[in-house]
Amino acid sequence: LRVFVWVVAFIICFGNIFVICLRSCIASKNQHHTMQSLHITCADCLMGVYLFFIGAFDIKYCGEYNRHAQLWMESMPCQLIGSLAMLSTEVSVMLLTYMTMEKYLCIVFPFHNYRAGRKQTLCYLTFIWVLGFIIAVIPLWDKQTFGNYYGRNGVCFPLHSDEKEKPGARCYSTGIFLGKRNIGISPDGGDSAR
Repeated sequence: LRVFVWVVAFIICFGNIFVICLRSCIASKNQHHTMQSLHITCADCLMGVYLFFIGAFDIKYCGEYNRHAQLWMESMPCQLIGSLAMLSTEVSVMLLTYMTMEKYLCIVFPFHNYRAGRKQTLCYLTFIWVLGFIIAVIPLWDKQTFGNYYGRNGVCFPLHSDEKEKPGARCYSTGIFLGKRNIGISPDGGDSAR
């Protein structure tokens, strides 16, 4: 796992940076699709950055993690990389949903002009990033309601539940889980039909 986290982080970052460079250099007929692809690539690249941080802190605490586990899970770096992972997953899910809905409207109503313009697309994309940022940061603002939301495990990734979790945090996780479920995406990022 120690080696694999670096391999996966490198593949994610390299692959997404390659796509960003390729999309930026090659002119495309469909600028809206290119813009959406760049945004989802950036969101996915954040997950690679998260994995690099997890790998770096794994090296730091190598061999003596149990001695530092509680301090690590309550630390600000754990909270920040947890919110980074949350931002990445939430923005990716919302972007996929937006792209799917746009394609759906184009297929179902091929002769209607339901396509968003450049400004409208930029507004949607900006709204998705702002909403994702708000979702990721809310648990950091209110420790009384959420407790140690991102520090419930050693990898600082939220959205799991246990008996010790505060009711506010449990409701928040459930709301995010049900939101993903209702738009057809399971919490692991896959399609719920699988």
